[in-house]
Amino acid sequence: MKKKTIKIPIYFGDLTIIHSDGWEEVNKKYEKQSDWSSPLDNGYEACVFPAHYKSGYTQYVVAFKRIPKGSTIAHECVHLVNHVFQDRGLVLDMYNDETQAYLTGWFFEQIERFFNNIENGK
Repeated sequence: MKKKTIKIPIYFGDLTIIHSDGWEEVNKKYEKQSDWSSPLDNGYEACVFPAHYKSGYTQYVVAFKRIPKGSTIAHECVHLVNHVFQDRGLVLDMYNDETQAYLTGWFFEQIERFFNNIENGK
């Protein structure tokens, strides 16, 4: 399993990006901090979940079983943005969506960079 954790600007919390062949290790690490009703299923190619800690700290985890296409990254970024907005009590505004667009682009860039580094052996 490869992973990287990055501080999320402005909104606080951390983004953790994971590349893993399966979900067993991810399930074991995060089952107590997540809001899961059941562990991750092997049918999932990618997933997003918040890991909430007693201290009030939140880690937003995005995990992939293979190097994703851009469309999969974009899909997971929507989930990430929604979790951050929900946790911060923010409402998505269809007429003033610059904050949503900024955060979506930032998440995409971090995930894309993570996988580019893997592909380039870094």
